[in-house]
Formats: sequence, C-alpha cells, structure tokens
Amino acid sequence: MNIKTQIITAALLSFGITTSASAITIGMFDTGPTGRADSNMDIVTSGGLVTPGDGADTWVSLNVSTFNSMSTAALLSSYDTLVLPWRVSNTLNADWNSVLLPYLNGGGNILWEDPSNIGDISGASSGLTLTSGSIYGAVGENDISLVAPFGDDDASGYYHIHYSIVEASSDWSVWSTDINGRTHGVYREFDNGGRMVLGVSDNLYHPDFSDAGQADHYALTVNELNWLNTGSVTGIPTPVDVPEPASLALLALGLAGLGFSRKKRVV
Repeated sequence: MNIKTQIITAALLSFGITTSASAITIGMFDTGPTGRADSNMDIVTSGGLVTPGDGADTWVSLNVSTFNSMSTAALLSSYDTLVLPWRVSNTLNADWNSVLLPYLNGGGNILWEDPSNIGDISGASSGLTLTSGSIYGAVGENDISLVAPFGDDDASGYYHIHYSIVEASSDWSVWSTDINGRTHGVYREFDNGGRMVLGVSDNLYHPDFSDAGQADHYALTVNELNWLNTGSVTGIPTPVDVPEPASLALLALGLAGLGFSRKKRVV
C-alpha cells in the first residue's frame, strides 16, 4: 500500500465511513424437487438485490454429497449463505452441533425451508422443537402476519405448511405467525454475525417471482436474504459517524500530505 492510499484510508477510517456490503455467494441445494427455486433465485440475485447497490450477488448449485464432504472452513470460504428450499434429500448431514452451528458461529448464514431434515435441527441444543406435518391449499391463505424486520403486511398466495414449529427458545425471535397465531417463522443471530431464518412454508418452491400476484413472496425472500447478509432488510450501510475534532485534524493532515506529494511530482 503506497503512502497516498495509507493517508486516504486513515482519513476515511477516522470518520467512521463504511462502504456498501460486498457481493455475496449463495449456495442453494437444487438437486431435489425444488420447483421454481432456481428461477426465483435468479431473479432475486440479479442486480444485487441481496446486497443492494453492489450488483454482483450470485447463487451456485450445491448438492448433498458435496456439502457432506466439506469442512466448516471450506463451507465458510465458499458460501456466505446456505439456502435449503423444499425439499433436500434426507441423506444431508445437517447435524446442528457438528455442522450447522460451527458454520453459523463462523459468520455463515442459513435460510431454511426444508421439511426433510428437521430432525437434524430439532432439539435442546438448537432451542427448536419441530414436528412434521403438512397443511396444503387455502387453509389460512392470505393470513400470514409478518413482523419486523421482515415486513408488516399479510402475505397472500401459497400457504403450504410442511412442518411445524412447536416451540422456540428465547434465543429465537418470531417473524411470522399463521391464521391461528401459531409460529410460522423464526430468526436468530449467532457469533461473528452469522444469522439464520427458518420458515415452515415453501416460499421459494411454489410462487412465481415474475408474476406480480406473487410479489409478496418475492419481497419477503429479498428481505430475508437482505437481513441474513447485511443485518438489515434494506442492506443500507451503517450510517457515517460524526467526526470528532481529532478526526478532523487527521483528515486535514492527510489532505495536506496529498497536496505535498502532488507538488513534488509536478516539480
């Protein structure tokens, strides 16, 4: 790093200026019956919708055998976020203590809609009690209530519940409830900024994100992935801190140094 870059970097850091979120790579399981998950994720990641303003977000195909063979370090270096839509093979090794929790505590993120492997994440160590069972069709349709940070409007359209959240510990926060007030989705933040969102219906599987009638599902998925990868549903960077006098002095010194170096080159 040359002296000019060092001066600029020091000056910007003294102001507490942050840059926009960097582009992310999503590893999504797509080797099972994933419905529209592939095309929907294409729409979501195009134009940098996961980290707004960046424009370079991508998703890559992830299969069970590859996942099962990877170490925590390899998962963290390859995927910022893991997405499990309906319905991942039950040969997946998604053990909470040995696989998912280390990934989450390492700063990785998970969006989970998979009913096939709930046995791996249901138990005292995760703070989740999950049970299988499906409710299809119009039961409760148009009556999913969303709460902050994911939204505050009813979610219309498909309402296919493929498993149920019987109980969630206080470590988890509720982001949606169904027509009967039962928990429909939870979210949680872990060490080093790792985050997980879990929903019991197949938001990525059935809806067609290119259809205006399914705009609520599209918006919800964008909000979920925004929060997972930026800590905000908008992806807006942390506000700039007001500089203190000492910071102003450092910036002035940096600018003076730039002027001096430019004068030397002219001479």
